Amino acid sequence: MNNIMTLIAAVALSQLPMDAKSLNLGDGYTRIETATYVIEVPTGWEVSEETPWGQRKAHPKDAEGELGVMTAPPGRQSWEQLYQTSLYFILREEKGKPTPYRLGKTSSGFETASFEVLDDTGFAARRYILIRGKDARLLALSVRVPSRNADKEWSKHFERLTATARFK
Repeated sequence: MNNIMTLIAAVALSQLPMDAKSLNLGDGYTRIETATYVIEVPTGWEVSEETPWGQRKAHPKDAEGELGVMTAPPGRQSWEQLYQTSLYFILREEKGKPTPYRLGKTSSGFETASFEVLDDTGFAARRYILIRGKDARLLALSVRVPSRNADKEWSKHFERLTATARFK
């Protein structure tokens, strides 16, 4: 019995990044806390460790779609420069038609720029929001919606991600 419990615990831990703490919130979401930010993702999703360039991905097991987080150090780039730099990498990964960015603020008062990349049918399958902290650090959040049929569910996950993201 002890061996089975140890195996179950090892499998559960292998699905969480070793460079972050997680807390099941009991409402279908789990808080992921890193050294520099906090986010919330659906419970049971696989969450990657952070790459050397500050990127982390979260996705359901055995399903398409993903939520993404990327950090950047403080900088003085304009929103236009950040948008163009983001598009350079986004469109290298996969073609699409970017929408113009829109400026806004989070409920915490952080400045944001958000935009989408439309697929060949005009669907906003990839969505992005750049959040600038008071110290000029950046947090870039993204969602890759697997299909139009899944849009409502994935929009809910992305809204939760953006609403709960905060700098540490």
